Amino acid sequence: MKTLKVLLVAAALAFVPVKASAGDYEVANVMDDALYGAGVGGMVGLGLMLLSTSPTSNWNYLTQGVGVGIIAGAAYGVYRSSRAFAQVEDGQINLGMPSPKFAVQDTPVGLILVAKTDLIAGQF
Repeated sequence: MKTLKVLLVAAALAFVPVKASAGDYEVANVMDDALYGAGVGGMVGLGLMLLSTSPTSNWNYLTQGVGVGIIAGAAYGVYRSSRAFAQVEDGQINLGMPSPKFAVQDTPVGLILVAKTDLIAGQF
């Protein structure tokens, strides 16, 4: 009975006309990168599965490849899309995930890895 209710609600929602649009192009880019990551990860997992000694018992390679690809693609999309926590463009403030920038500095103690990120970016 529960399954029937879930299917009826899903069918009803599938036919409701809704205009789908991304509020920000960066969100769409992150989703695209995650989707491409899933495809590449799936292909790598499939290749490893086929190269194994028993391909039919290693379907988990495919699913793990897709999972790792989604995570890596989404991380790359977030890294590529946002540069600061708040960006001011054309009079609008866009909030996002800041991307850290890494550098190696020479100090009296020795070489250290420094990470910094911008909180506000824009042209004033």
